[in-house]
Amino acid sequence: MSGDLRSGGQGDEQALADEQLTDPAFLVTADPDEVMALTAVASRPAARLAAAVYRASAHAHGDADAAARRQILAVDAARFGDRELSDRIAAIEIPDVPAVRWRVEWASGSQVHPGFRGFLDSLRGGWPPPVVAVDGRPTTITLDDNTMSLMDPATGQELAKAALTTSARGEETTAVVDGRPLRVSCAGPDLLPRILDASTGELLGVLPGSGKSGSKIASVESVVIGGSPCVIAQDVWLTLVVWDLSTRKLIGELRTEGDDLSSWAVVTLDGRPHVVTGSYYGKVEVWDLATCERVGSEQGDDRDLQLMVPAMIGGRPHVLTAGRDRHVGQPLSTTGVWSVDPLQRIDRLPVGVNKVATATLGDRCYAFTNDSAVWELSPAAPVGNRTPGHSATVAAVATIVLDGRPVAVTGSHDETMRVWDLGTGRPVGPPLFADPDETNNEYDGVTGVRAAVVDGHPYVVAEHSDGYGPTVRVWDLATYAELTGDSWPTEISESMIDDIQLVPEETRLSVNGRTCAVTISPDPELERSAISFRDLDTGQEIDDTPFGPMSAFATGTVGGRVVAVVASGRRVRLWDSAGAPATVTDEFVFPGPVDTVAVTPEGRLVIGFGRDLAVLSRR
Repeated sequence: MSGDLRSGGQGDEQALADEQLTDPAFLVTADPDEVMALTAVASRPAARLAAAVYRASAHAHGDADAAARRQILAVDAARFGDRELSDRIAAIEIPDVPAVRWRVEWASGSQVHPGFRGFLDSLRGGWPPPVVAVDGRPTTITLDDNTMSLMDPATGQELAKAALTTSARGEETTAVVDGRPLRVSCAGPDLLPRILDASTGELLGVLPGSGKSGSKIASVESVVIGGSPCVIAQDVWLTLVVWDLSTRKLIGELRTEGDDLSSWAVVTLDGRPHVVTGSYYGKVEVWDLATCERVGSEQGDDRDLQLMVPAMIGGRPHVLTAGRDRHVGQPLSTTGVWSVDPLQRIDRLPVGVNKVATATLGDRCYAFTNDSAVWELSPAAPVGNRTPGHSATVAAVATIVLDGRPVAVTGSHDETMRVWDLGTGRPVGPPLFADPDETNNEYDGVTGVRAAVVDGHPYVVAEHSDGYGPTVRVWDLATYAELTGDSWPTEISESMIDDIQLVPEETRLSVNGRTCAVTISPDPELERSAISFRDLDTGQEIDDTPFGPMSAFATGTVGGRVVAVVASGRRVRLWDSAGAPATVTDEFVFPGPVDTVAVTPEGRLVIGFGRDLAVLSRR
């Protein structure tokens, strides 16, 4: 059944899979291999959502115990926008394990997608293997010789296969004219499009020149137009040129509206060949190759669309795109998914790419990004309600009250800051970013954030890295505008970011009438750190406990008690410093490494991990 894939599985086995996947206790306690196999055949919306939640951090489930898996799944359910499922997962009882005391109020979903299926590369330990369904049965994916194969994991039998399509096109292509195999090559030093006999290499001619380039060609691809073998080529002046190989005549030229062609892909629309072009300024255009006329144009959000790959989803042509952020000019950490008819961006995959391949089986498309991650794209209705956020690591967070509501301000390596309503989890206002025309793209990202109210007016102070050292920038949160140095309020200075540093040497707290110092002592040789609580009035050490290399630290008040929040890798510990010795009262596990933490005045925890943000509150 090569090239044929059916959803299948409407019988008892698939109904049982849906029933198990919608049982939170099964997700938390069952063997991860068993759960992963069932995720491939989920059919009902609730089961498909649960499957997506499980796959989001499947790489962590294999080695995790049930308690850690419960926490990770609760966060991932919130990342997909289902707080009710998050609560149900957190409520699962585990023998000899304390009940969860913290609720995931909400989380952003920048780094999750229902189409994610797993990783192919062995660098990630080979687990989870990408699993998809053929005739209602779970199968694994292998790639070999530009072919995707779906294999029965039990027998090793190949059940389906499909050819891979990429953006790769080079200096040569092949075609058959009147039964004679030909090569069209622009590999010579003069870049002219030569026609050669594919068997003997005999030169048969040169395609006629056109436009400014005079036929100097950079890349070429064969295509059939109206039954005739043709070639489409990009010349050195960023124009697409189309020739009929039977007549060796020029059919036409395609020039983007801004004369700024960056990428292109040939697709079939309603049985006719078309080409989709991407431009430097982010415009996507569609051209009918039979007439060489533009039939569609849409301005995208991204810039410099340097990569475009065709994909068939639900029997309709689509393209995947990669480019740069329009605000700050950095390469995107997402991949755009565009439908060709109607021409519009319909989705984003949360992965930055420099290489993509696609394969089509039935109504589904499989995308392979950077030879690693596998994504299944189908016309089925999407599941979950993800809130997008940053496109790179969340490196800093601060809290403030804005217009009477508590908000968090996050800074990221994507060079932007975002404001979040802590109650709803929704973004407030537009992203804050430095104008790339003014900064010349010198900033590497936001490394620290502090929010402050001066004379009743809210401001945020951000620390940026420019490769030479920290640079301070100030934003007015009432207008979302950046202030120049001479317009800063007098109370704002670089001293306002003294508490931004990732690992403060010492933080002083007032605990039960005592002055307590919290000290972090890193040990680079052992890659470990120690946190100590010392009574400054008596000099007595309250506690000294080693843990892994620390990645984030914050202090605050939770339930009327002063706490220290310490992150190391994917784990976060909450220390109650009111006792002697100080104790760890809560420990959390997150889907990815934690890079920033904060405690709000109301006692919520704000955790930044990867590109996402989660807010937790005591039950």
